[in-house]
Formats: sequence, C-alpha cells, structure tokens
Amino acid sequence: MNELVSIVVPIYNVEKYLSKCIDSLISQTYKNLEIILVNDGSTDQSGEIAQQYAKQDSRIRYIVQKNKGLGGARNTGLEYAKGNYILFIDSDDYIRNNMVEKMAKVLEKNNLDIVVCEYERVNENGECIESHQLPFLEQKVYEPLHQKEVLLMDPAAWNKMYKRELFEHTNLRFPDRVWYEDLRTTPKLIAQAKRVGFLHEPFYLYLQRASSIMNSTTLSRQAESLQAMDDLIHYFKANHLYKTYEKELEFLCIAHVYVFGINRVARIPHSKAMIQKFKEYTVENFPNFHSNPYFSLFTPKEKKFYEWIDHNQIWKIQLGDKVKKEVKKWKKH
Repeated sequence: MNELVSIVVPIYNVEKYLSKCIDSLISQTYKNLEIILVNDGSTDQSGEIAQQYAKQDSRIRYIVQKNKGLGGARNTGLEYAKGNYILFIDSDDYIRNNMVEKMAKVLEKNNLDIVVCEYERVNENGECIESHQLPFLEQKVYEPLHQKEVLLMDPAAWNKMYKRELFEHTNLRFPDRVWYEDLRTTPKLIAQAKRVGFLHEPFYLYLQRASSIMNSTTLSRQAESLQAMDDLIHYFKANHLYKTYEKELEFLCIAHVYVFGINRVARIPHSKAMIQKFKEYTVENFPNFHSNPYFSLFTPKEKKFYEWIDHNQIWKIQLGDKVKKEVKKWKKH
C-alpha cells in the first residue's frame, strides 16, 4: 500500500503551536505524504515558521491566501491536494506518528469512504484532559444508509481520513468565514458516504485552548449553531435525504442546539433571551424531540445537562461554573 496521502493544515496565528504540529506530520511512519500548509492571512510569525519547514522537506507545500477562515483554508488545501486520501489537521493540534499509516491501511483494506479514529483533549503540557471514545465497532464496516447512527458521531473534520473521491462526487466543501463549519459539513459527507469505518486508538491530540470556539463568550458566535442546523436541514431536504435521516437530524439538533448550545450560552452574561431562542428553535423544527430514540447516546453528564435545561434549572449550570472558579482561586492561594 503506497497511496499518496494529502494532509491539509490551515494556519492562522499559531506561532506558539505550529512547530509541534508540523513535526508530528513529518515524523509519520507513513512516508508517501504531501503536507499542504495554508497560511490564511496570519499576522504573526506562523508564515515564517511554515516557510522554513517547506524549505527543509520537499513533501511540504506552502500556500498564502487572504483570510477566508478555517473552512476556506481547508477548501484551498483541497484544491491543491493530489492525494487519493485526505486528512485535515488543525495547526494547534498534533498527531501520533503512526496515525496516517494505520488509518490509510484500514481505509484501503475495507474500501472505505471515511475512516474515523478516537482522540484525546490535551492541555499545553500534553497532559490528557479527556479521552473521546467511539461507540462503534472497530472490525465493522458501516453503511450510513443502513446504520444511520454513524451520522451522530462527533462532526469534527480532523479525526477522519477521507477518500478524495467523496469530495469530488458530492462537490461538498466547507463554508467560508463561519463558526461551526464542521457541523455544517461532516454530517453531509457521512450521509453521502457508502462505507465508514472506525479505529479505537486516540491518534489525534486536540489542544484545549482557552480561546477556542467551545470557550467563546460571544453570544453572536454561539447563535451560529442555529444557522449551522438550518444549513443541514436545508441540504438534507434539497437532496431528498431528510425523511431518511429525520431522527438523526433531530438528535443532532437536540445535542448541538438544545444541550451543548444552551450549556455554552448559559455561561455567558445576559443570555436569557438567547437560551429561550435555542429552546424555541428545537421545538419549532422537531416538536416531538422528547421521544427521540437516540437519547441513550448521551453520557451521564450530558443527560444531566439535558434534564436541567428541560426542567428550567439553568441556574445549576451557572452555579457549577461559580464553584469551579472559586476552587481555582483557592488552589492558587
């Protein structure tokens, strides 16, 4: 097996983390790579760092563009990619040195459109904060049309290797200049895929930064999860997939709007109206969401958040935040 694998790395003001990311790519046990570094209008030293690596390794291609956001930078990488297999790696994260070899081998062996691995959230010292495990069998090939639950996996683009043909046949791309670009895109790719597989190894190391979207304190950014859900619903209806995947889309809305969305919004001051908007959105689009068959997929913690939100006990989420802050202050002293 020696298929060319294209690794697309969008870069924007990550000078502190970029070297560690690129080092993890060039040290892969799988050598037939092209590494496409897309400088998305960085204003720090990220460009200089990327250029130095490109001079030292002929597999690296360095591209500069005006800022288009994470999705736009990934699309640029796709345009230049020559590999039959595609990986997207965020430039502040890094991967284990056998990730490409293991994923490419499984993808080819089982003739998959997408293969997904587990990942770990790590702090800046490389310590594991949380390990994300997949609720799918490793030895099984899933066909989304028959095993629809695969649509409900974490929509992150970066722990997945894709057959390039999937993008070519569907013409799917990531939206420019938006938040929640993965939620807007990954479920579409999965629904259009014929064969999906999984690896129960945490090859991907996701750096948990305080400035990440998940920690954003801007209400307008959080409100974009509603737009992302609208985008999904429209796409599935336009492509005659809505009835097939209605319950799966309903659960995506419950998870990303009703639970995760409200959970984030509740932590922002003056968010009462936005919380109500998130609730109303879920009810308007999926009035029978309380009977969704996928509730068992929630972790105990997520089930707890769902119950608090459903019983108008948002104050418990906010109280938990206050307690955590006080504990941190106490530990400092």
